[in-house]
Amino acid sequence: MSSVAPAGLTEGKQGRDWTIYLVYPGVAAFVLIFTAYPMLDLLARAFSVDGRFSLAALAGTVADPYNRAVFWNTLLLGATVAVLGTVLATLYAYAIARVAIPGKRFWHFFALLPTISPPILMALGLIMLYGRRGLITHELLGLQSTGLYGFTGLVVAQLISYFPFAYLLMLNLFRGLDASLEEAASTMGANGWNVLRTISLPLLVPGLAGSMLLMFSYSFADLGNPLLLGGDFPVLSSQIYQTIIGMYDIPKGAALAVLLLIPALLMFFAHKALSARMSFASVGAKGSSRHREVRHRGVQIAALIFVGAITLVICLQYATILAGASTQLFGINYGFTTKHFVAALTKSRGALLDTLILGVVASFLSVMLGVLIAWVVARTRVRGGSLLDFTANLPLAIPGTVIGLAFGLAFNSPPLLLTGTAAIIVAAFVVRSLPYGIRSGVAALNQINRTLDEASTTMGATSGQTLWRVLLPIIQPALLAGMIFSFTRSVTTLSAVIFVVSPHWSLVTPTILSQMDRGDVGEAAALSVIVVVMVLAVIHGVPRLLGGDWRETR
Repeated sequence: MSSVAPAGLTEGKQGRDWTIYLVYPGVAAFVLIFTAYPMLDLLARAFSVDGRFSLAALAGTVADPYNRAVFWNTLLLGATVAVLGTVLATLYAYAIARVAIPGKRFWHFFALLPTISPPILMALGLIMLYGRRGLITHELLGLQSTGLYGFTGLVVAQLISYFPFAYLLMLNLFRGLDASLEEAASTMGANGWNVLRTISLPLLVPGLAGSMLLMFSYSFADLGNPLLLGGDFPVLSSQIYQTIIGMYDIPKGAALAVLLLIPALLMFFAHKALSARMSFASVGAKGSSRHREVRHRGVQIAALIFVGAITLVICLQYATILAGASTQLFGINYGFTTKHFVAALTKSRGALLDTLILGVVASFLSVMLGVLIAWVVARTRVRGGSLLDFTANLPLAIPGTVIGLAFGLAFNSPPLLLTGTAAIIVAAFVVRSLPYGIRSGVAALNQINRTLDEASTTMGATSGQTLWRVLLPIIQPALLAGMIFSFTRSVTTLSAVIFVVSPHWSLVTPTILSQMDRGDVGEAAALSVIVVVMVLAVIHGVPRLLGGDWRETR
C-alpha cells in the first residue's frame, strides 16, 4: 500500500521542496490581514470606550427599546424569508427534478436569472409595479397605496432575490439522491407522495437546513432592499448604514454590527452541527441511477402552474425594469426613449468600468487564493491548516454589511490605510468570494487520486510544479466556474462595498442606490439592465473564448 508524504515536506532529487513554505505563509497572511484583522478590530470598537475595554456601548445599544425592536424585526424577516424561500425552492426543485413537465431548461434558466442581477433591482421593480405610482397599483387599480413599504415588501423582494440560490442547492440534492431507494419504495406500491414524504424528504433534512441557513444569511446581509422598501420596518443592516453614514456614530454602528453578527454565527454553527449529526446511508446493491419522473396528470398540471407562476413573477420584474429604462418617465409618460441608456453609459461610465475592472481582478485573485488554500488543506498536513481553513471560510457566516463596515473601519487609519483605493474594494470582493473558491477547490482536488501527486514527485517535480502542471489543468472547469461566480457576486454586491467606495473608485450598485434616492428611476433601471447584460455576456462569452463548456462549470 503506497503512501504520499505531505506536499512540500519531502526531500526530492533536487533538494528540499520549498513550495509549501512559500505558499502557506502568503495565504495565511492574506487571511489574517483581510479576514481576521477587520473582524477583531470591529469587535474591539464594539467592546471599548475611550480605548478601554467596556461593555457600555454594547449594553447601551441593547438597552435601547428601539434597537431591540430592530433586532427582532431582523430575526422575524430572516426567519420568514428562510422558511418561505426553502418551501418555494424545494417545490420548484422537485418539479424540475422529479415531475415530467415540458420546457425544463426554460424554467431553470428564468429561476436562476435573479442570481446575476443586483438584489436592489428587485426593490426597483417592485416599486415600479406596486409603489404609489406603480403600474399595477396606480395605473390598473387606481390606488396610491404604501403597503409595499415595510415587512411585506421586504419579504417579497428578498424571496425573489434569493430563492434561486436555495433552489439550486435543493435541485442538486434531489439529483444526488440514490435512485434505488425511491425505486424500491415505488416497487413496493408507494405512490409519488409517499415516496417524497418517507424517502426523499428525510434524506434532504440536512439540505433543507442548509437552504434555510442560506436564505437566513442572505436576508441578514441584504442592504439595498431594506433601504428602499423598509419603510416603518427597520432592520439591522439599514440601521447600521444610517448610524454610520447619517450620524457617524462608530461605536453604536459597531455594536449594532455585533448584534447582527451573533445570530448569523449561531445559525451557521447550528447548521454545521445538524449536518454532522444527521446523516443517512443506503445499504445494499445500487439500483437505477436514473430517477423516475412523476407522470400523474394532476401533479404535472400543478407543477406547471407553480413553476409558471414563479417564472411569471420573475419575468415581470425584468420586463418592468426594461420598460422603465426605455420610457420617458415611467408612471407618467410611456413614450419610447433611449435617453436613460445614453445617460447611464455617459454619466455612470466610470462606475461601469471600475466595476468591470475590479470585478475581473477580484475574481482572478479569489480563485487563485482559493485553489492555493484548498491545496494546503487537501494536499498537505501543515500545522495550522485547519485553522486557516476555518478562518478563510468564516465570511460564509458573516453578513456582508458587517464585512463592509469592518473593512471601512479597519483600513481607515495606519498601519493599513487603504481607504479610497482600489485595493480595499478588491480585498472586500475577494474575502466575500473566497470561501466558495476554497470549497470548490477542495472538492475538485479530493476527486483526483493522490497517486498522480506521487507519480509526479517520483519523476522529480516539486509540489509546486505538480500543482501547476498536473492538478490545475485537471480542475480547470472548476476554476472557470469559480471565476465566473466570483465576478458575478462582486458585480452585484452592495452591502459588502457600501462603506468602502469612494469618488476615486465607484461601483454600479451604490450608483443605482444613489440614483433611486434622487428619483432618477429611468437611469437606475437602464444601469440595472446594462449590468445584467454585462454579467450574461461574461457568463456565456468567457467559457466560449477559453474553449470551455459552461454546462460543465454550472
